[in-house]
Amino acid sequence: MVLAAAFVVGCGDDDGPDDFSPVVVEPVSKVEFLREADRICVASETRIEAAADDLVTGRGETDPAEVERVATAIVVPALESEVRAIRALGAPDGDEREVAAILAATERGIAAIERDPRSLVDGVPAALRRAERLAAAYGSRQCGFRSG
Repeated sequence: MVLAAAFVVGCGDDDGPDDFSPVVVEPVSKVEFLREADRICVASETRIEAAADDLVTGRGETDPAEVERVATAIVVPALESEVRAIRALGAPDGDEREVAAILAATERGIAAIERDPRSLVDGVPAALRRAERLAAAYGSRQCGFRSG
């Protein structure tokens, strides 16, 4: 279902969007950076998936007003928290451009959702799909939307 895929984007946590305390201040290596970034993304994804499941479980058609509520109250804050937490990690030496491009694409996706939260019914914003592709190319196994 497109709606389910639309809500399984990026990262956050179960305790709230501002509860991340990155353990690694400046990753010594790309491996450490990816491990911590993927941990952050798994936490957000869990929160977003739970909200999406509540929208689609046993209801038939999804109410656009409810999609807007979930997008603005859960998806956007989770993605914003993810960006802040990953940015706080600091990019590995020499990888600053790649990490900045991933975060910038995620921020453009957040802006697209903020402009039209109900558009998530039709799918994930292109900028978030780009962020997922960039993250995967960089080596992330968890950051990005999941289509299944």
